[in-house]
Amino acid sequence: MDSVQGEGGNQINELQNSLYSRGSPDVRTRRKFRFGDNVSGIKTGWDRPPEEPIKPVLNREYEDHSMSFFTKLLIGSAIFCVIAVSIGAYLFFNGSNLISADNIDITISGPVSIPGGTPVSFDITVTNKNSVDLQLVDLAVNFPAGATDPQNPGTALTTYRELLGDIPSGASVHRTVQAIIFGEENLQKQITADLTYQIKGSSSSFTKEQTYAVLINSSPVNLTVTSFKEITSGQEFDMKVDVKSNTSDILKNVLVAASYPFGYTFVSSDLKPLPDNATWSLGDLPPGAEKIFTIHGKLEGENTDTRVFRFNVGARSNTDHSVIGTEFVSAEQDIAIQKPFMTVGISIDGDQSAAPATGSFNQPVRVDVSWFNNLPDAVSDAQITLKLSGTAYDRTLVQPGQGYYNSATDQIIWNQQTVPQLASVGAGESGTVSFSITPRDLSLSGQPVVNPTLSFSAAVTGKRTQETGVPESLNSIAARTVRISTVPTLSGRVARTIGPFVNTGPIPPKADQQTTYTVIWTIDNTTNIIDNAQVTATLPPYVTWTGNFSPQTEDVSFSSSTNSVVWNAGTVGTYTVGNGTRKELDFQVSVQPNVNQVNSIPTIVNDAAMTAMDDFTGQKLTATQSYLTTRFSTDPSYKNGMETVVR
Repeated sequence: MDSVQGEGGNQINELQNSLYSRGSPDVRTRRKFRFGDNVSGIKTGWDRPPEEPIKPVLNREYEDHSMSFFTKLLIGSAIFCVIAVSIGAYLFFNGSNLISADNIDITISGPVSIPGGTPVSFDITVTNKNSVDLQLVDLAVNFPAGATDPQNPGTALTTYRELLGDIPSGASVHRTVQAIIFGEENLQKQITADLTYQIKGSSSSFTKEQTYAVLINSSPVNLTVTSFKEITSGQEFDMKVDVKSNTSDILKNVLVAASYPFGYTFVSSDLKPLPDNATWSLGDLPPGAEKIFTIHGKLEGENTDTRVFRFNVGARSNTDHSVIGTEFVSAEQDIAIQKPFMTVGISIDGDQSAAPATGSFNQPVRVDVSWFNNLPDAVSDAQITLKLSGTAYDRTLVQPGQGYYNSATDQIIWNQQTVPQLASVGAGESGTVSFSITPRDLSLSGQPVVNPTLSFSAAVTGKRTQETGVPESLNSIAARTVRISTVPTLSGRVARTIGPFVNTGPIPPKADQQTTYTVIWTIDNTTNIIDNAQVTATLPPYVTWTGNFSPQTEDVSFSSSTNSVVWNAGTVGTYTVGNGTRKELDFQVSVQPNVNQVNSIPTIVNDAAMTAMDDFTGQKLTATQSYLTTRFSTDPSYKNGMETVVR
């Protein structure tokens, strides 16, 4: 018992000594020492002053070795994760195990060059080269702007879509799509095929895209816009729009739409536009058909500004007939605004405004062309050139005054040879040249002319004194139009046995006895439509209005207080002579001559007067018909003497 206690006590003493001895290793590091850690540098004595307190000693070496182990563990885990993800991505995208978009082929076959406006087919083949099936495959073929459905050419075709379903591994699916593609000549357009699919075990969708380029080698429509390249601010000018079919098919419901730049004001066009004054309906264009119209307007802006006019031609929309649904072709016209060195103006019969003037057939029109030098320097070798045109223009009826008239080019030229003042025009100087022209009704030559006009366009050029020998490139241009009024006529005659009424009474007429007659008024017209036509006339005291007139649809009234007849004929069309569009009124009167009229030919209707308004010129028109008597010479039953009153 004592020996055991002694032995245990010795062990306890040894443990206590080891805990408080600097020479004994720390039990916490005893295992580490076995791996050969160097501890020879540790002091084993109690070499400290008695007054210094005992401080706990941390084993830094143990702490450093612990952090290094966990860091290595963390780094190793991260490397393992990166390797695992990389292997998974490689297997997915490389297709060696699952699926890859690179193993899906989308092939588009078709012509690489197509005529615009012609139906064309494209073959699309989708091949699955992956080791797994494609599920819920959706094909979308996107067409460029200007494509339409061949089955309904008036409907725009933007996307053809079809659900292909599942495509097994190694299988192919073939589809054919058709379209009509419009566009400008030599314009390249792209067709895009988008494939959307899923794979088994995944709710995500994947896509594959393939594009195909086609070149439009010809446009279905040729669009040409011509005008001046340079104008002055505020100057009126014309733009000619030429649309010509270039396809073997009929182009349905063709529209021309203009986009005007800032500062442009539409004035008129010879083809009536839609209410927006920027869209024109050309209707259907047969193969090879051509439509030309002119737009008149003015452009205002700062000097050196350039403005762009854009024109589009296409088929109208099915839902809105005032807009283009499918665009065929477009064109642009650039016009620069420049300040002219000289200005030119045109006055017609003293009217200096820019509005169209009004003229009449066979009545001379006097035209004055004025010029003014805007520069602070003189201008030399000035020349004024005036171009004549219009549907009432007759080359033989031009009196050029001091100018040289070139009938081959329809121009009158004034220069220093004809007008010496133009050799040098000083700063601020001005002048005027004149000529006259007589409008002619060219419809008399056999070809009807509706809304006839005379048109003048004057331009002035010259050289600046400080730039001797350098011609000025910019013309100052002025344009005026003369609208020629129509020539309506009013004619009248008297009948007895023809017409819608039965006439009674003695022939020749007898004094104090009543005899009835039929009066026939006829209105004929020529070149322009007239509105608000009205004919008025009075009856002599011995003539009575019977109340019979024909057609009953005409607006006719009679005033007993004034003994006057009024016929509101309304609208009369063009070129009515010899056709059913002329206006005619038959009405019946009763004549009772008195004894003082024996051996005379009494008047039954006094002078008739017609007024009307010219639709084209806006001018008030008049025509007259001389009084009518009892002489009914146009009646087939008439014989000489039947018109004279007898007792």
